[in-house]
Amino acid sequence: MQTEKAIALRYAPRIHFDERETIYPRAVGYTVFYETKKSASFPKREVQVPSDGAFVVEYAYYFDYDIEHMYDLEHIWVTVDKEGNVTYAEASFHGKYLVLLVPGLHGAMDMEEGRVHAFCQPGKHAFLPAGDLFRLVPRWDVCCGKEAGGPVLIGNPFCAEFSPTGKDLFTPAPSDDAHSIRYLKEKLSFTPSLRFEERELDESLYMPWTELFPLIPQWIGAECRRLNQLYGEESHRV
Repeated sequence: MQTEKAIALRYAPRIHFDERETIYPRAVGYTVFYETKKSASFPKREVQVPSDGAFVVEYAYYFDYDIEHMYDLEHIWVTVDKEGNVTYAEASFHGKYLVLLVPGLHGAMDMEEGRVHAFCQPGKHAFLPAGDLFRLVPRWDVCCGKEAGGPVLIGNPFCAEFSPTGKDLFTPAPSDDAHSIRYLKEKLSFTPSLRFEERELDESLYMPWTELFPLIPQWIGAECRRLNQLYGEESHRV
């Protein structure tokens, strides 16, 4: 019987990034759903396992930054039937989710070896089935350049509304926000090309969501401390 790690790797989506992208996933948390159940990493939705399905694999992609804030978490859900075939896929898109597997869609790529293709929005990391579709998103390009920069985001599921403690799981200081804004503007901003290339994620990045969840607040705290050493009091001039 396959382990859940083996299942997650077997059906891991093939991710395409803008060739000028500056921010890549630090880790991918996976959860295998054998029955319909609320997501722990995307708490606003219930993951539906169809009656003819075997399971749904949820992939939670953690990035240290979105081009407009520190911290980003995006998702892809892959539905597998009882014969081991991928039958459906969805992906997160700015707090919502859209169909990812759309056969025949212009610019979309067919599955390869049972793995769906996903195109990552430059800087913002939402997923769509074809790269040119990002032209439909307002500010898709300027948000990565002259409008880049933003504070530390306390997002789901780490905010008080959804966290297990009922409190925010990390609390940035005003200086942390200032450092984040400066770092994004100075070090990570870029001009997207909308030319995409596949980037295979190393197997070591994949871990159960239950293991990834407690690491993220620690990583954010460490990044805030790193930027404090980098900028210190200079950030107050931002």
